[in-house]
Amino acid sequence: MAVAWRGAVFYALTVALGSWAAGALVGLAWAVAAWDGFGFWVSWWVTNPTVHVFLAVTVLALTLVRRLTAPAPVWRVSLIDGGAYLLVLLLSAGLSSWWAGSEAPADDAFVMAVFAMITLQLPSAWLLVYVRARRLGGVPVRTAGR
Repeated sequence: MAVAWRGAVFYALTVALGSWAAGALVGLAWAVAAWDGFGFWVSWWVTNPTVHVFLAVTVLALTLVRRLTAPAPVWRVSLIDGGAYLLVLLLSAGLSSWWAGSEAPADDAFVMAVFAMITLQLPSAWLLVYVRARRLGGVPVRTAGR
């Protein structure tokens, strides 16, 4: 049984927006702790058009991956979708750096991945993938004693 479109879209929205919110909240905590003001935080997390494109592409990618792949155990769904999320993150950061004229867009992409780890955006995405995959229809969940 495959995942329905509605379930796949809701799953992708939960993962993309939830992980973005976690990263934004950690970034906000850093801005408050450093007494740095909110200008950089707002320009990085809220008004940055690259973030909006990243969120849209992430929702699209996770929806298609979840809808078009065969049903799999939760651990495999977590690996596939977590890898897809990381791939979209690296591609969007790399293409954004390349578009801005960076000499090393691949390096910038991996720096962005490290930043996503530090702000807990990436770990929260992986956690949300695991939690939401257990509730998806079409994903076999192993229960104790079976």
